[in-house]
Amino acid sequence: MKRRSARELFEAVATWVDRRSPQTLFARALIIIVVPMLLLQALSAWWFYSQRGDNVTNRLALLVVRDLRALIALHDQFPDADHRAWIVDHARTDLFTSVRFRPGRVPPFRSPEHFDIVAREVQGALDADLRKPYYLDNSIGGDQLFVEIQLTPDTVMEAYIPYLRLTFGSSFAYVLAQVGLALVLFGLAIWFMRRELVPIEHLGVAAEALGKGREVPDFAFSGGTREVRNTAIAFRTMGIRLRRSIQQRTEMLAGVSHDLRTPLTRMKLSLAMLPDSPEAKELGDDVGDMERMIEGYLAFARGEGDEETAPSDLSDILEDVAAGARRDNAEVAVTWSGDMNVELRPIAIKRCITNLVSNALRHGKRAAIHATRGRTSVEITVDDNGPGIPEERYEDVFRPFVRLDESRNIDTGGSGLGLTIARDIARSHGGDVTLAKSPLGGLRVVVRLPV
Repeated sequence: MKRRSARELFEAVATWVDRRSPQTLFARALIIIVVPMLLLQALSAWWFYSQRGDNVTNRLALLVVRDLRALIALHDQFPDADHRAWIVDHARTDLFTSVRFRPGRVPPFRSPEHFDIVAREVQGALDADLRKPYYLDNSIGGDQLFVEIQLTPDTVMEAYIPYLRLTFGSSFAYVLAQVGLALVLFGLAIWFMRRELVPIEHLGVAAEALGKGREVPDFAFSGGTREVRNTAIAFRTMGIRLRRSIQQRTEMLAGVSHDLRTPLTRMKLSLAMLPDSPEAKELGDDVGDMERMIEGYLAFARGEGDEETAPSDLSDILEDVAAGARRDNAEVAVTWSGDMNVELRPIAIKRCITNLVSNALRHGKRAAIHATRGRTSVEITVDDNGPGIPEERYEDVFRPFVRLDESRNIDTGGSGLGLTIARDIARSHGGDVTLAKSPLGGLRVVVRLPV
């Protein structure tokens, strides 16, 4: 088995983390801020309790054990009942420890029932400083620690030590300060991140609108970092240049259309004045073909012109296209499912579907149009029962002026721009046009438009 290099292992881990991480920039940026902050607080809390906490608890435990040693020494020096009562009273009032002397023996030693730093430190201090048999119990409740010490073979001292003597009061305040500081810092981080990401979100909305051919909304450039502002300004400039380029192309084509149609009109007038002959008829057909070809070229280059997007009923557009084809005695079926109210350029989409239906009827005897509304897009399919297209030529037919019919006859092969114009219109809406095999036996053209 081949061993992976460190770089490959790192890339594999990074890919695994990327797939399981949140997909939004805000969530990921927040993780980048929050995770190191949590780790820093966890390490600082660990250091506080393991260093300062343990040291303080250890010293307090040693002080408690020394107090117990003092009580044992007083008991050894004054074993009578009166002095015992004085020792018990002194321990309660001055040392905050309840003690009692009884005859008997301590139970066998056992470790505390549950882990307790305080009990652990007291146990260590008793082992190190007392050197007497003892019994320790940290499960009696009441915030107390119970200790039994064997004073003599038949005398035991019981001591109830409050945890207050063995802990420091700043522990809760430290935890509260840490939590409060974390909440404040998290709130500031979220506020700053939201403020920084607003321009990026606006830029994303504008880019999506531009990709769908819609009006780009205005958004502020004052917020965000310098890089984001520069990107937004560059995007706005790009949109202005694109609109200017389209406008210049449209104006240029309007002039070309006028310049070309004028000599064609003169040629048609000249042909009309000539006597009927086979040569004149052929020349007239050529002039007609030239007119249709020029119209196709202009339609391809003009695209959608200055048409604006608007909420439209796609089902009405499909019915209009089918009705136009039926007027030429064509068999066209139209169906749809879902809400067909979509924001689009109705004239351009009608031209797109008309081109597809015309292609389908040119090569087949009947066509079927079906539209389906999805969550993020509308899918329109145009099927025919013609001979179809080889799969290896699917992309070729989208190139301008490419025809599978090698002849130059407009009636049989068209100008080679129908599918090109259709894809151009769909992509200007942010969608696309693809080809597949049709269940009718011919070609299926699929138009996807985002909603």
